[in-house]
Amino acid sequence: MNIQAWLKEFRVLFLIFVALPVVMGSAVAYAYVPESFSLLYGVLAVVAMMALHAGTVIVNDYFDFKSGTDVLNKERTPYSGGSGLLPEGKLSPMSVLIAGLLSFGLSAVLGIFIVITRSPAVLAVGFIGAVIGFFYTAPPFKLAYRGLGETARLIATPLMVLGAFVVQVPLSPANFNDFLVPLAVVFVSSLPVAFLNTAAMYIFQFPDYEADSAVGKKNLVVRLGRKNAVYVFILLSALAYLAFFAGILSGMLPYFAAIAFVALPLSAFACQGLLKYFDRPRSLVPYMKSASDSYILATIVLTVAFVL
Repeated sequence: MNIQAWLKEFRVLFLIFVALPVVMGSAVAYAYVPESFSLLYGVLAVVAMMALHAGTVIVNDYFDFKSGTDVLNKERTPYSGGSGLLPEGKLSPMSVLIAGLLSFGLSAVLGIFIVITRSPAVLAVGFIGAVIGFFYTAPPFKLAYRGLGETARLIATPLMVLGAFVVQVPLSPANFNDFLVPLAVVFVSSLPVAFLNTAAMYIFQFPDYEADSAVGKKNLVVRLGRKNAVYVFILLSALAYLAFFAGILSGMLPYFAAIAFVALPLSAFACQGLLKYFDRPRSLVPYMKSASDSYILATIVLTVAFVL
């Protein structure tokens, strides 16, 4: 077994992208309902989400290989174009598909355990997340191929925050009204990180433009064209910081959350670079990293703000 190849296939370094919103949801629960907080279930939620994410990216790799986009892609970067392992023949398609399905299975087992022993409300959140993850590129829905990938990502981040919260705070029709305020905080806090996460994933699509266009993968970058698509990235980035500002101003976010604006220069740098190099994939790499770092930094700051 090629361990290095499988670590690359599982995108181990990108697991922080999904771990952070889960930790943040747990932090909101700790801030508002500390007596209900469980470190064990918090860890289980992170592991379940990582398994779900691994399943998503691996199945995505499989179906993008089958569609031909990863085969045609000559502009692969550390952030885009899939793992490249299937076109290079380093892993077999069937082994990759099985690994993806096993990852979804592990996530399902952990989710069912949490549902049975802790919080039935997790079932609905987990089911929606699994459907979005699997059918992101899988038929018959193929969300990313129908221009719905960006919307799916925008929905997925609040779902992760909410899922982590309901793991810690078991909800039911009988007690739902008791938790309206923390649920509102979950929603408000998830918005800026959802915009930043979606922006990061969105900029990763630019190097794939030619390959995606060739196979009919009609994401927003393909639909709008690279030059016009730049402004969607700028809009997503701007909405993130407007959401931070509005959340703090409304009192729904702690004042310490204002420190998240330290990520603004990273987002601005990414916007500047994308405006200049939208059609030069290799030159985009530092700006893709900057967009990714802005999401990671802002989410960490917001999480710490809830714990303080």
